[in-house]
Amino acid sequence: MKKHLALILMAIGILIWFFWYQEFWPKQDIEQYQTQTYQRFEEVLDTLQTLYYEQEKINTWKMIENALKAYVDALEDPYTSYLDSETNSGFQEDLKWEANFEWIWAVISKKNYYVLIEEVIKDSPAFKWWLLPLDRIVIINENPTKELSINEAVKQIRWPKWSTVSLRIERINKDETKEVLEKNVIRDTISVPSVSSEIITWTKNIWYLEISVIWTETENLLKKELLKFKNNSIEAIIIDLRWNWWWLLPIAVEIASHFVPINKLIVSSKYKQLWEEEYYSRWYDVFQKPIVVLIDWYTASAWEIIALALQEQIDAKIVWTQSFGKGSIQTMEDFDDWASLKYTIWKRYSPSGKNIDEVGITPDILIEFDLDKYKEQKIDNQLEKAKEIVLKM
Repeated sequence: MKKHLALILMAIGILIWFFWYQEFWPKQDIEQYQTQTYQRFEEVLDTLQTLYYEQEKINTWKMIENALKAYVDALEDPYTSYLDSETNSGFQEDLKWEANFEWIWAVISKKNYYVLIEEVIKDSPAFKWWLLPLDRIVIINENPTKELSINEAVKQIRWPKWSTVSLRIERINKDETKEVLEKNVIRDTISVPSVSSEIITWTKNIWYLEISVIWTETENLLKKELLKFKNNSIEAIIIDLRWNWWWLLPIAVEIASHFVPINKLIVSSKYKQLWEEEYYSRWYDVFQKPIVVLIDWYTASAWEIIALALQEQIDAKIVWTQSFGKGSIQTMEDFDDWASLKYTIWKRYSPSGKNIDEVGITPDILIEFDLDKYKEQKIDNQLEKAKEIVLKM
């Protein structure tokens, strides 16, 4: 009996030691490592200020800011970055929507030696010239972007309507291969947001709905289109979300609410420290018709929320290729000197609890786009297939 008691006490002692080590020592090691890391900065700075030959080159604040950029970039999250005051100013300018803004209509940020295209607006000059999200601009009008600040890059791209900007692009393809492309993009003004629809009579009356941008007025424009066709004998709906990459979660929930019954979960968000949030469909007069949703590899962010909600809540069929897979949302933390940290604060989950970040939505029916047929005959083979599918639903 004593032997058994001794073994039990020994086991308890081992467990206590194990949990104590797991809880206490790693924290101590981390704190010690962090202290050593900060000391390393001080040691390097002290050495340079004491022994570096060209003292006039030492700009301590600039060196610290560059170190901060590299530190955040090491996360390898293309949507998380440290923006110094000048870069942040250019980024904020880039987000402004002005009726007379003559531009290529792409949201950009500075990354190391290149300017990263984060967003491309549908029907914009960037869209028409096949610039893609995550393309890297390495040269603007023969000027390497490595040497340009974000403000300088914006100024070189933003010029009068109908003028041309020459861009050299590095593109990392889905198979990880790299290609270099030369693009001559004609600047223009565009009207945003854009919602369009039409009745397609093809055995049944099919309502074809296309939304180009999710922005503050998008939902109001959608309501106008809904009223326009509400009294028509609509028998099926095709919602085209191809080539759409933009944000505004509340507007995405509003749009989905016109097709998903009231109080059905549209999307949930999970944070690192904050409470989980859930977004439910609003009280709208829902279109209870068979629905096919068209997506492609450039369908991302808020558009993926709409597609997943319709797929999981009302059994809408999703057609075309895998979507982009952006299931995260970023926020900005501003500093006193106008610098900021743009970082991923939460991730989105579908009604069934699926997160598609870096994965994308798998379509119910896979159809590759026939670009040659579209160029030669103006036939959208995916839309034609969507008509066939929705008629059978």
